[in-house]
Amino acid sequence: MKTAVLLSGCGVFDGTEIHEAVFSLLALAQNNLDCVCVAPDIQHNHVLNYTNGEELNEERNVLLESSRIARGAIVSLADLHYNEISSLVIPGGFGVAKNLSDWAFKGPEGHVLEEVKDLILHCVENKKPIVALCISPTLIAKCLSASKFEPQLTLGTTADKSEYSIAEINQAITSLGAKTNEKTIQEICVDEDLKIISAPCYMMDASIEEVYENVKLAIEKLANFLA
Repeated sequence: MKTAVLLSGCGVFDGTEIHEAVFSLLALAQNNLDCVCVAPDIQHNHVLNYTNGEELNEERNVLLESSRIARGAIVSLADLHYNEISSLVIPGGFGVAKNLSDWAFKGPEGHVLEEVKDLILHCVENKKPIVALCISPTLIAKCLSASKFEPQLTLGTTADKSEYSIAEINQAITSLGAKTNEKTIQEICVDEDLKIISAPCYMMDASIEEVYENVKLAIEKLANFLA
């Protein structure tokens, strides 16, 4: 049984946050947890020039871009066998809100890619632990909004510096039935009942060392759930 690591492209502004993905893979290895990288075989919502933020007139595939992080070892989400995974890790990055869902454009009124929703619901319903980093708790909240589940989640804290409106996002996921928790970059939120672990990571104004420690803490709790 392996931990599925769900990627959404390659690069924070239009795909997966690379640091969070690599730290997740490293922490999984450090905890002797086998993993498989997965991504949907779809087109990017858009592609950005990272040097100036401008949109590029080109198309890129989420699965192919994600394979850059996975060093080629990746599985299309459509081909993932759920009976072969024990858990799920979702790094952040705008790809979560642009490719795996349309949260970036429609907020809580938007939709989650059906393949992603099916995977998340499978894990929750079968008590398979989920680690949701950075912005990815919005996926959990949206997927569980029409269910009997009320997940405990964090996207950070309003008490510390962030370039994002933590209060606004908290209000959005609360409207979907999730329970918000204020957590610093040194903390994680653990929903013991649903086995959902969330960590703020780059939602907060944090150093790369702080983000690594935050991811490591989340993966260590995952290992504890799987022990």
